[in-house]
Amino acid sequence: MAGYNRFGSQQWEYRLKAFFTSKRALNRLIAINIIVYLLGLIIQLLGNITSFLYAAPPAQPSEWIWDWLAVSANIQQLLFKPWTMITSLFVHANFSHILFNMITLYFAGTIFTKYFSDKQLYTVYFIGGIIGNLLYILSYNYFPVFESVKEYSFAVGASGAIMAILVAIACKVPNYNINLLFLGNIQLKWVAILFVIIDILSIPHENSGGHFAHLGGALFGCCYVMIPYLKNSSAFHTAFKTSTPHTPPPYQGRPKSDETYNAERAQYRKRVDEILDKIAKNGYQSLSKEEKEFLFDTSKKKNW
Repeated sequence: MAGYNRFGSQQWEYRLKAFFTSKRALNRLIAINIIVYLLGLIIQLLGNITSFLYAAPPAQPSEWIWDWLAVSANIQQLLFKPWTMITSLFVHANFSHILFNMITLYFAGTIFTKYFSDKQLYTVYFIGGIIGNLLYILSYNYFPVFESVKEYSFAVGASGAIMAILVAIACKVPNYNINLLFLGNIQLKWVAILFVIIDILSIPHENSGGHFAHLGGALFGCCYVMIPYLKNSSAFHTAFKTSTPHTPPPYQGRPKSDETYNAERAQYRKRVDEILDKIAKNGYQSLSKEEKEFLFDTSKKKNW
């Protein structure tokens, strides 16, 4: 029994080491969030011990950390600490805050990286988070209800960036089915819509700035996917009255013979088998962008 536990412990150590040393964008983003949170706890603990030993008033190093890493609604403070637009995306208020965010990031990011590259994950995370912070700042400086608190209000957390990722992938594959505890199979679009509705309805209650940040991230995530899609769609050209010279369809030539069709089908299947073998040996992330697109297109074909 002891040998089994020791093996299980070694296996978990290996998994944790592999996770934190992985070069995958999703792993790195989660690891940075966790490391920043743990460093904050360590600094807080050291401050408490020092205060006790020197009989000094309780130290508040966490306030110092947030002052330099959290984004402020006060524009004058923001001008002196512009880096907080990014650092705030990795700072969390408490354990439940980071736990929920990291679970959601892992869930949304895993689906996201099936259809987008690691570079795109970084792009959506950072720009979505920054857009969320901007909407938070604008709302606190525009709406009169925040006038009395904007001078000392600040925002922390990866929620806006995560909402950008969740909404982006929901726009990309809205009918993607996920299995949720107690709810069973549900399409991804309904999860994203539910999150957005909760944020809208929660604005008049606590954490109003956080909900504005979430909505800012969601807006960017939607635009990131939908704007390129609309630009390439015929509906976009019709709506904006863009026209292109009419050209007849290319000449298709004689119908394919059975021999030609079967040869092309065999070559196509061989390509699919090569990609599946690569996934089995090195994992899905080892595929190139072209291979991922080829596999995705193959999944929609019925006759091959």
